[in-house]
Amino acid sequence: YSKEIENKAEMTDQKRSGTCWMYADVNWLRLQTMRKFNMESITFSHNYVMFFDKLEKANLFLNGIIDRVDSDLDDREVMYLLNSPAGDGGEWALFWNVVQKYGLVPMEVMPDTKNKENSRWINGILFYKLREFAVELRKMHQKGKSLDALYRKKVTMMGEIYRIIATFLGVPPEKFDWSWKDKDKKYHQEVGMTPKQFVKKYVPEVAEKMYCIANSNLDRTPYGKVYTQKLFNNAIDGDLWKWLNLPMEELKKYTLDILNADDHVLFGCDVLQETQTKLGYFHTGIFGMEDFFNQTFDGDRAWRLDYGQSFYTHCMIIAGVEMVDDKPVRWKVENSWGTDVGKKGFYSMSDDWFDEHMIVVWVPEKYMKKEHLELAGQEPVVLPPWFPI
Repeated sequence: YSKEIENKAEMTDQKRSGTCWMYADVNWLRLQTMRKFNMESITFSHNYVMFFDKLEKANLFLNGIIDRVDSDLDDREVMYLLNSPAGDGGEWALFWNVVQKYGLVPMEVMPDTKNKENSRWINGILFYKLREFAVELRKMHQKGKSLDALYRKKVTMMGEIYRIIATFLGVPPEKFDWSWKDKDKKYHQEVGMTPKQFVKKYVPEVAEKMYCIANSNLDRTPYGKVYTQKLFNNAIDGDLWKWLNLPMEELKKYTLDILNADDHVLFGCDVLQETQTKLGYFHTGIFGMEDFFNQTFDGDRAWRLDYGQSFYTHCMIIAGVEMVDDKPVRWKVENSWGTDVGKKGFYSMSDDWFDEHMIVVWVPEKYMKKEHLELAGQEPVVLPPWFPI
């Protein structure tokens, strides 16, 4: 690659959990911390973030059920809630909600557990219990119990949810001791530090203001407007995920600007399209389906999004680019699937694949153009939860 971002941190592996966004967010954030503090490497605890993400999502789910106790079970929003009461999915805004409210800890302080690495088990038990609680809350309402009574009951339910999550993931530390050496072998020590104190000291300010720039080229989402999606959050008191919709060339310009400033780019895409996992390629036409089946597979980006063929499935990091005649031809991607796939965990993304399957990039405020900052200040248009972005 003609431009690569140096990073000596260990490649991460989300294994069998659906928390790619958590890993991508940590991978982006740790480089900021490593540079500011002259560290060789650091990784933050995904297990810690998952604990509070699940806890907050469970609370949000129960509130959503109480808010809709008069709705039929086949109401689309009720069914959306019941489908995945506290699922693995998320993105930067949800990650930052957890960090702001609960802080963060180094990986050594709360290492990943087997249940973090294979989230089907915690999800299976958690979903069962939350759906059971949904039945109980709706029955209380049918028997004439007040909303206050339902919310009081929810508090008791959340105690049981806390116990389940703690059984799977362990109890998060309130304080911890931690030491590390910088690249110059100078020793640093923290004693009795809280997770929020850790954030205040070790998370650089650049993380405090990130803007999500998306490309949705659908008729119902005009460019230049800000959008959000109903029920896509992880905290009642947290920030909503909002995205400014811009043409794809703007996403690409921002990606190049950030790389040229020697920084990583956090992004989300549809990784299920035209991907060769073992060899590490995101390249359009890689499977030659037209020749193999003697059929056409030529649906454009809008068609795929509108009709459910494509949607937002994965988050990763762009760590480099190959330029030819001042134009990008392929991109270096840092994934979170371990070192046994790709080139020791890195993937090659063709520029055509970027155009077809890129969904969002996150842009720190210092890189944002003035006109886009102004647009980003708009009140968001609220889209339904099932919107494909």
